[in-house]
Amino acid sequence: MAKPHKHAKKADLILTPVNYVKRVTSPIETQNPLFASLSIPDRRRANPPLTAHSDSVATNWGSFSCSDWHIMGWKAAQKLIHHWKILRGDNVMIIRGKDRGATGTIKRVIRSQNRVIVEGKNLVKKHIKQGQGHEGGIFTVEAPLHVSNVQIVDPVTGQPCKVGTRYQEDGSKVRVSRGIGASGSIIPRPEILKIRVTPRPTTAGPKDTPIELVHEKTYDAKTGKGMPDL
Repeated sequence: MAKPHKHAKKADLILTPVNYVKRVTSPIETQNPLFASLSIPDRRRANPPLTAHSDSVATNWGSFSCSDWHIMGWKAAQKLIHHWKILRGDNVMIIRGKDRGATGTIKRVIRSQNRVIVEGKNLVKKHIKQGQGHEGGIFTVEAPLHVSNVQIVDPVTGQPCKVGTRYQEDGSKVRVSRGIGASGSIIPRPEILKIRVTPRPTTAGPKDTPIELVHEKTYDAKTGKGMPDL
């Protein structure tokens, strides 16, 4: 095995969860000879174990949260969508699966899994054990669908289409339909996203600035009001 370079540092090691290191020790040693030259305590420090108390793990592939690792694994976590074009409340059509061709409304977007829940579609039976505060039985619930299995419905043609972006004259960014047979029309933002979960307060609270002080003019360049005393 080749010796590590004299200028190599421990920070150059591949940082991965400890369970992954155990499975692929030989490939890591082949790609990074410095790993094999370290002692066992140094290897553990270079590859911190993933525990419930860890907020995130920094690797050569990026930084992922514990939930991403446990749910998907590090390979799938690399492919998480960062810029979502499908939003909660959109009208979509299922293009794959047992409900292919059916349309529905996006009920929930699960960004940590690249999945969405379509209202009333992809129904499955769920066996729930009886517990304190709830009854048990067999319930029908909506299972998540991968986002690649749904497409937004064109508001003009009513057919599934891809989603693009466009900047209007006033500088606002909007979504537009694109693809073969698409109308290119603007896809409006769902109204449900405009509803605030916590409504704005209509009365001033004890920590709010009085409206008289807000409208008070404290600076005037012509008269020198508000200028610092030098």
